[in-house]
Amino acid sequence: MNSETRNCQNCKRPFVIEPEDFGFYQKMQVPPPTWCPECRLQRRLAERNERTFHRRKCDAPGHTEDIISIYSPDRRLRVYDLDFWWSDKWDPLSHGRSYDFNKPFFQQFKELLEETPLLALFDSKSVNSQYCNLTVEHKNCYLVTAGWNNEDSIYSNRISYCKNTADSYVCHKTEYGYENVYCKDSNRLFFSRNSEGCSNSYFLYDCANCSDCIACTGLRNKSYCIFNRQYSKEEYKNRIAELRLDTREGLARLREKLEELRLGAIHRYANIYRSESVVGDNIENSRNCHYCFDLAGEAENVKYSNWGTYGLKDSYDTGPGTGGKSEMVYEGVSIGVNNGNCAFGTIVWYSNGVRYGFNCHSSQNLFGCVSVRSKQYCILNKQYTKEEYEALVPKIIEHMNAMPYLDAKGREYRYGDYFPVEISPFFYNDTIAQEYFPLTKEQAAGEGYPWQDPKEKAYQPTKIAEDLPDSIQDVPDSILNEVIACAHGGACKHGCSTAFKIIPAELAFYRQFDLPLPQLCPNCRHHARLAQRNPMKLWSRKCQCQSGQGTYRNTAAHFHGDSPCPNEFQTTYAPERPETIYCESCYQSEVA
Repeated sequence: MNSETRNCQNCKRPFVIEPEDFGFYQKMQVPPPTWCPECRLQRRLAERNERTFHRRKCDAPGHTEDIISIYSPDRRLRVYDLDFWWSDKWDPLSHGRSYDFNKPFFQQFKELLEETPLLALFDSKSVNSQYCNLTVEHKNCYLVTAGWNNEDSIYSNRISYCKNTADSYVCHKTEYGYENVYCKDSNRLFFSRNSEGCSNSYFLYDCANCSDCIACTGLRNKSYCIFNRQYSKEEYKNRIAELRLDTREGLARLREKLEELRLGAIHRYANIYRSESVVGDNIENSRNCHYCFDLAGEAENVKYSNWGTYGLKDSYDTGPGTGGKSEMVYEGVSIGVNNGNCAFGTIVWYSNGVRYGFNCHSSQNLFGCVSVRSKQYCILNKQYTKEEYEALVPKIIEHMNAMPYLDAKGREYRYGDYFPVEISPFFYNDTIAQEYFPLTKEQAAGEGYPWQDPKEKAYQPTKIAEDLPDSIQDVPDSILNEVIACAHGGACKHGCSTAFKIIPAELAFYRQFDLPLPQLCPNCRHHARLAQRNPMKLWSRKCQCQSGQGTYRNTAAHFHGDSPCPNEFQTTYAPERPETIYCESCYQSEVA
């Protein structure tokens, strides 16, 4: 097989299918994709709502109470509370129906999705963890989303095995961390980014195994440094008092200083650790992974995937949240743990042989099923014998190709295509597609994507952000009773909630570490952290190491001598960005 260049059905741009890609599709018994990798990613993200919550009535029999759900009450859906959905008091197969060869498959799936009860929030095995979604094994957490095994943590997204962590994004094994992005294995680390093994430090960027450092970049195994300058322990302590870390004004100055230092530093072309034959960013302990982002470890033979958990193998186009020792997964969102041979699914766990499943668990050989648990040989939630199932599925696939689903824009969906965005149970601007591929209302309408105008907030603020004390030492307990107006006032594009409250655990955290109160609501704080990550997109570039001739002066000898470095690579740093990007060899020569 040779490489083939095809035009994306969605964006019309060309994309390449490599020989190894065709081999994977043959192994999965699926046709090659008709959408390019970036459009496929956007389509998957439109199937996942992590952080937008709604109040709606529970639809379980005999229930009339309000519940918090990721499904808007304006969507025609049935939604059950957590306990009832997981109980044996209802049967998902009671909503099953025979396959209708007079309708496109995706139309029939949409009808099943609207009738079969859905889980209000996706959470499993958690204790005392309110408003957590897409989470597993949490304890005493609040508004933590897309997380795994966290404790006493709040207002964070994509964290795992963290304790006492607040307002963080993509962090692993941090304790007493605050406002961190891509940090791990750290303790008492604040306002930092892309750092690991650090403690008792503030505003670090690209640092490792450092302690008692403030506003530093690119350090290794250092202590008592400020602005990358070495101090004695006594000098450091005296200097800390001058920096006023307990005030909002002092932190703002340090944030500006760190950005100045960051722009003047060299940047590794990609954050790839202990890996072999890997292309992408934020990947560790993996091999043969290409165009991947945020793989936690032990991934192998993976392509076009993101936010993968441990042990993902032989898979394409997965994520967010796919892995957990899963193999042969294609075009899936949250397909894990211990899944095999699953494709075109959303939240399919502990299952094998599932095609087009939505929130299905511990099952085998399902096709087009919703909310099915511990079943096998089901199609559209209807039970079949093994022989009946194996005879009917090929006929359905043939029918999907002969009668494709046409969306509002005329795009065709046959077997092998993921769910059309227009049949997603979520509004586009409720999903994380809006965070990573933001659209305006008009743009979404032009694509035929569902959209919901934000409802007018009825909050009555009792205090404005500008009136909050500069230091936590001046904050009284009565702050817990205040409704604080967000400094953005709803004028931003970040889903601003316009107002917010301080919860007791949050106030105790700020007091413990002398941190001033935030002036932004949790949504705006989340988007500020998102802005610190590089896009999930790659550009081909050359190493910018000029042997000390550029804005950054090398401190060590490099393999290329006095000549410019010849190395080329793919990186998430776009060519027009101001940072100086080094290849792995030149970068290691400088930071080792």
